[in-house]
Amino acid sequence: MSIFSGTGRTSNLTEILRTIVDTNQTGYLKMKEGAKEGFLAVENGVIINAQTGSHTALPALFQFVGWGDASIEFHERPIPANLPRDLAVYDPEVLITGVAFKVDELNLLQQAMPPLDSIPYYTGREARTAFEATPADLGLLALADGHRSVREIAEKVMLSPLEVARSLARFRLAGVLDLLKPRAASPGPKMAATG
Repeated sequence: MSIFSGTGRTSNLTEILRTIVDTNQTGYLKMKEGAKEGFLAVENGVIINAQTGSHTALPALFQFVGWGDASIEFHERPIPANLPRDLAVYDPEVLITGVAFKVDELNLLQQAMPPLDSIPYYTGREARTAFEATPADLGLLALADGHRSVREIAEKVMLSPLEVARSLARFRLAGVLDLLKPRAASPGPKMAATG
């Protein structure tokens, strides 16, 4: 029997998990977005497992946060004894708080994402917050020279513009990347008033 069924933003995952945990449910929260599928297993209100693709436990749980519109259903049923209980070591409230933090982090990143036709530039300032950057991320930062748009940087490194914008958003949040202000369009010739 499905006690929750619907299509919605996985940003609601925090509230859905809280409801399932607070009512001591046992069963599977199944999620699907496009070709991606996964589930969370809950036993007597304790989140015990998460799986999607090759990810399990915490990495799987946090993968769900990045899914936009997903079909979400909870099916009440017993959990097999042989199902790994990797997440059972965590208090459910700690996991729900972790999901809420990831949702907030994702929202900040989306707000900081530069428009694809904007021109980012490295400010040379020290980062306000510490974060890990891969060599590929640093390569994108080096290309943010105030001359190329996000779309042009993406073409140069052969990545999707959206992927590049997401990576650059982390640098914007850290305060080391800014966007050039668009140049004001020069006024056209004035028409003489006829009367």
